[in-house]
Amino acid sequence: MKKIVLLAAATMLISSFSSIAAESTENIVDTAYGKVQGIYHTGAYEDIVEFRGIPYAAPPVGELRWKAPEDPEAWDDVLVCDTYKDIPMQVLGGAEVEPYRSDLYYDGVPQMSEDCLYLNIMTTGDSLNPDAKKPVFVWFHGGGLNSCYTFEPEGNGEAFAQNGIVFVSVEQRLGLFGYLSLPQLSEEQGQSGNYGLMDQIKAMEWIKENIANFGGDPENITVGGQSGGTTKAMSMEASPMMDVEVGRLILESGLKYGSPFRTQEEAEQNGASYLEDLGLDKEISLEELRDMEAADLLDAGSKFYPGSMNQDGLYVTYASLKDAVDEGVFDDVAILSGTNMGEGSYPQVTNAEEFYVQYKEVLGDLYDKYDFENLVKVSDSSAGITSRQLGTYGLGTNMSRNLMLNRIFGKMISERTDGATKNYNYLFSQVTPESITDIGTDRSSANQWAWHTSEMWYAFNSIREGVPEVREWRDWDYELAEKMNQYWSNFIKCGDPNGEGLAVWPAADEGMGYIDFGAGIAVHEGELSELEQLMEEYTTEYFKFPTEAEK
Repeated sequence: MKKIVLLAAATMLISSFSSIAAESTENIVDTAYGKVQGIYHTGAYEDIVEFRGIPYAAPPVGELRWKAPEDPEAWDDVLVCDTYKDIPMQVLGGAEVEPYRSDLYYDGVPQMSEDCLYLNIMTTGDSLNPDAKKPVFVWFHGGGLNSCYTFEPEGNGEAFAQNGIVFVSVEQRLGLFGYLSLPQLSEEQGQSGNYGLMDQIKAMEWIKENIANFGGDPENITVGGQSGGTTKAMSMEASPMMDVEVGRLILESGLKYGSPFRTQEEAEQNGASYLEDLGLDKEISLEELRDMEAADLLDAGSKFYPGSMNQDGLYVTYASLKDAVDEGVFDDVAILSGTNMGEGSYPQVTNAEEFYVQYKEVLGDLYDKYDFENLVKVSDSSAGITSRQLGTYGLGTNMSRNLMLNRIFGKMISERTDGATKNYNYLFSQVTPESITDIGTDRSSANQWAWHTSEMWYAFNSIREGVPEVREWRDWDYELAEKMNQYWSNFIKCGDPNGEGLAVWPAADEGMGYIDFGAGIAVHEGELSELEQLMEEYTTEYFKFPTEAEK
């Protein structure tokens, strides 16, 4: 049986973007469970205070393993929140591959633990009172539902706090401990799985109850996520168990329009198969399972490793997120979403002949309808590059990373709500700087393009000198990061990213507008080109958007 190796940094990863100033009695805040004290930063911004590791639920260990989260125990003394807590138990993904290993995990992997139900809050020290009523941004990290953690360096929320936002990042159970479903668990609880989703909703309830004391407005909440974090955000919004109102969503590389959920039966069968891969009896008792060491339950090599939500009839009631969209769940939620250039799915071709053969198969009748061979001209040297671009722009089959899917979605919501709900789409095409040693490696810009997750350095304006050491940021990187973070901040505040000094970002309405963040900032709107018309028709058909006749 293949086991993963749990890595730990020599010391807990501490924020590498700022130093910690002396503690002050001024940064003590009341919560429903006791007082908490944060820490002040001196660094890129002034007066930033952070509360690290506030418990929003009881540790899900022992008898609480694979159960709905419970309230944390109250405490009498002031809880000093100056240290990030252990990250969730997980299989290692990006920590072992480039560019993530050098860009995001350069300080190693923090200590893991089942005791992980904590959140972190960043704001400014002058607004720790209920009268501040600042907009709140709740962030869920990427990594599918299996890996990563809240305080990765690219997810540093200091710039949001400086822009007048209360920034909250939430840790939740992942993988095996967040999404295992078994007949034994269903018999005990009525259903099983989705414990990570339960954690998210529990955190949102804590935020609604307590965030005012941190200067946040519980009636003005935006939820965001990147990659797997968008699955978390959209599934939470679609859950009937979620009663915290969210006005806006930010979905980076992940508008999950068509994501299906396993049935409860399928999830239970998958869980039983996973136990067998561990060498355990699939009918093992829950008492025995809960007595086992957490590390002994992790098998990264199993194809049945739990890591997806399931239709349990309580927290997840839709067969897919598309069903939730079609029933109007997201009609009143403004969405900012987009994708990165080069991260979409696309036919792998090496010459022009392969290119046209592959796309004839992909496009079917649309190939001749749009005279594709004359519409898109490629040579042997440009075929591979063009195919990759088309995969991002709108001929790709990855719903999370297809720009046209985002544009069609925005247009559909605008039409359905008579323009009352406006969505905003982006394409991120900026290539992060590389070192000479990257050339010819899997870290090279020729290989990575605008790699998956790279937009976060800019959207969060988390670029700092020497962070990470492998990137030598240029003047335009800093400027672009400031502008993108301002767009994001404006959207969080009022649902519209536009503001003074910024290029006008058009809504994804009838004109299906979008903005391109790259070597410059380019705005796209107006009548679709013939190639865009082809992409719209292909994407509508492939992802089963309602046609004009069905609307």
